[in-house]
Amino acid sequence: MPFTTMTIGELCVSPYNVRTNEADANAIAGMAESLLNRGQLYPLVVHPMPGTKGKKKQWGALAGGRRYRAFSMLITQGKLPADHPIDVIVRDITDEGELRELSLAENIVRRDLRDYEKYAAVAIAHAKGRSFQDIADTNGQTIEVIRQWNRLGNLEPTIFAALEAGQIGTRHAMAFGATSDHQMQLRAFDIFMQRGDRDQPHAPGIIRKLLKVGDSEQAKYLRFVGEKAYVDAGGRYELDLFADQAEERGCVRDEALLLQLVDAKLTRQKDLLRLQVANHSPGRDLRFEAHPPRDANFGGPARDLEIVAEPAAAHPDDADRAEHIQNEMIELEKRAELLLADPALDQAAKDNAIATIDIDYDPLQAELAAIDARRLLVLPAGDVMATLDIEQDGSLETRFWWASRKAKRAAEKPADATRPVSAGPIAKPEAAAAMREMMPKPAPGGRAIDQSYGYGERQKADTAIREEHGLTADALQIMRSLRREVLRSVLLDAAEADDAVGRDYAMWSLLRFELAGGYGFEIGARRLSTGYEPSIEHSAAVLPHVERSIAGMRWRKQLSDLHGHPSMSGDLVDAFRAFMAESEGWKLKAGAVLAGLMLERSLGAPGYQIPVHDLLADRTGLKDADIRAYVEPTEELVDLLPKAQRLALAQPHVDKTAFGTWGKLKAGELTAPVTRALRQAKNWVHPLMRFDRPPAPAPAEMREAAE
Repeated sequence: MPFTTMTIGELCVSPYNVRTNEADANAIAGMAESLLNRGQLYPLVVHPMPGTKGKKKQWGALAGGRRYRAFSMLITQGKLPADHPIDVIVRDITDEGELRELSLAENIVRRDLRDYEKYAAVAIAHAKGRSFQDIADTNGQTIEVIRQWNRLGNLEPTIFAALEAGQIGTRHAMAFGATSDHQMQLRAFDIFMQRGDRDQPHAPGIIRKLLKVGDSEQAKYLRFVGEKAYVDAGGRYELDLFADQAEERGCVRDEALLLQLVDAKLTRQKDLLRLQVANHSPGRDLRFEAHPPRDANFGGPARDLEIVAEPAAAHPDDADRAEHIQNEMIELEKRAELLLADPALDQAAKDNAIATIDIDYDPLQAELAAIDARRLLVLPAGDVMATLDIEQDGSLETRFWWASRKAKRAAEKPADATRPVSAGPIAKPEAAAAMREMMPKPAPGGRAIDQSYGYGERQKADTAIREEHGLTADALQIMRSLRREVLRSVLLDAAEADDAVGRDYAMWSLLRFELAGGYGFEIGARRLSTGYEPSIEHSAAVLPHVERSIAGMRWRKQLSDLHGHPSMSGDLVDAFRAFMAESEGWKLKAGAVLAGLMLERSLGAPGYQIPVHDLLADRTGLKDADIRAYVEPTEELVDLLPKAQRLALAQPHVDKTAFGTWGKLKAGELTAPVTRALRQAKNWVHPLMRFDRPPAPAPAEMREAAE
């Protein structure tokens, strides 16, 4: 078997090669990259081609056809010269049968490496000093793939042994490899191996939850603190190398440090607010509470006790200086972004450049904070408190409240109030109680949904909504329908994230009906009958608004998909078998659909407000941005509002100069500009479409005392 070199013009693919699959034969991009960067590692095995007598002799590549194709591609692309020497081993065989037998033997004895063998090899090569780029070039893979293989090759030894033994699969290994922390991996592995659903499709999701990969609470806190501040404090954060969108899924490695930074930033914000209050009212302190005061009837925040207050505008000199500082900070941030994106700089050079920028940036940030601290925060006299809520996007929502209705009444009472003149004898307690019973009361938990309940609960609720929000009867029903579509959609979102909240709600509602009785409007669900008002919710006034919303379109598609499933038609026994055979993820989605079918149409207003719906929204992580994504403001919806309401809703989002002319427009002329303004407003949602945050559960000792 003489060893020699030949050029591409002397070679061709042997017609006797038994590998005939075109996809396999032509998968050569990675091999070409390896040949170009690392050179030829293995020679081709060639034989003389028949029928070349009297012509230029050619040699057929019996083993190494993909290497031949890769050389051919590189030469065609001009990356290698046409006379590039190609290493070959010559087999002087011309018999076709013998050639085919030789090709079969060459392919049949060759077995591909097992996955875990590839992972281990990459991990060892990298540990011995080979860079990811070198390994990628040699093996014709992307650097991202090599990073992933290295992570898998470096799994905690117990977990890697389980992969070798076939106790877990590659998809499980990838989930454990979402972090490189061996302690976290092993802790999650020990718990996971005790479960009975290791082979289910949702198993990788379970592993990531055990590792707190993509944990929404951690992500919220990290956005609030800022990733740079966390890293500068020594915190570690790992991206999940195997996520489809890794930038949206990662793992905080130092959770205790993150929580310390959260507390420190909240403390700074509290100190700033206290200082701003003291700037206006020296000696006055501001109290902070974990939760706002609760409404005794509805269970949500007592909205009538909220105080609208913002720090006053800065002094003109401070305002000018703040604008100048902000512009300088923007320029520095742009420079930093360009430096980070510069491929010519290594990481050390980038870190040094950013550190230089920080020398100028940090004093500007401190000066801006000092200007903010000089602003005045004017709060009414009396028992006032504040709450700080970290939103999912990392922003901080500051709200101010009267501590109680008593505190609000005391503050609103005129200072010079004198004893009122008697208007007659004091009513007896019994008479006073009777008079109180005759006074209108807010309707608890959703009573307005059932028109047959009580005495005019719906009329009272509708009147209050009309007076506060100016909604017509049709607009009120449309808002209720759209709000339900949003809640349906987020239940589907939760199911897709392996969250069983929809199924839990559906099962709980049905069991509650059967075992404990009660009213559906209190639970916010129905027994899959026609409900309280089917003719209204499917009316010509309501249906078009629902059908044009993203939430409505998604819901109809989900119903259509489920209706076409084998479990929903044909023989009942076969149908039930088809249902039982489905994956856990599919059943979670089906449970969410069942819950959506049961949902009643609630609203963020007394009479229509259902605390259980607020809990559902909170459990699914629903926020204004989600509601806005599912139900955008439309001209048809805005057209239902009276002119005064359109102006009131749009004013905070419109330039003062432009808004000054809007009052002269007719109601019909306002529709388009108001709709544009509301669409441009970030995450704007009509107040009636929002969901309240439910109160935190009482500690166990408090529940025991109450019982």
